[in-house]
Amino acid sequence: MTYLSKGILLWKTPEAGASVSHCGKLHKLSGSKAELWLSGQYAPAKTVNTKQGAELRQLAELGIAVIEHDADDAALFRLLTNCAICPARAKTKPAILNRQERRQLRWIRRAGLRLTMAELVRLAEGGISPVRELLGDCNRQALTETIYSPDNIGDGILECQMERSPARDITINAILSLLRKRKIYLL
Repeated sequence: MTYLSKGILLWKTPEAGASVSHCGKLHKLSGSKAELWLSGQYAPAKTVNTKQGAELRQLAELGIAVIEHDADDAALFRLLTNCAICPARAKTKPAILNRQERRQLRWIRRAGLRLTMAELVRLAEGGISPVRELLGDCNRQALTETIYSPDNIGDGILECQMERSPARDITINAILSLLRKRKIYLL
């Protein structure tokens, strides 16, 4: 199984494990559950045995992990689709970002709403730049109208369309790179 961890690490120690905050709840993890969560915190990880799989399902039930049984690029898209992508605070070390990473980070930080993975792929597919007319709270409607059309407004349609988009892989790579560089976190 391939998985990603969700939530914010508050503290970790070798003896006590890890404490994770997710949607206002505090989860104290110890032993192999803490190791599993930490392995999937900044990149997709894989389980190696059935015991890990069972523990991972428990983490998923708590809402602090998402699981996919496949390991292809479409599975990575589905993993990220099941997460809220949030900007991290600027206290992290400066990182060198490529053009695509800078563009995605600008969308994530400055859009007037929390963009989903499918919406980020749609923006990349359309070559839509994060310009002032689409950013901020006052431009939410304009951004929504730019992303959605009558043929993709239905529940789950945009996700299905973007799973097959030519811009999917480059957007996944940019988002995962931002995650590794600690510019974003997943909820």
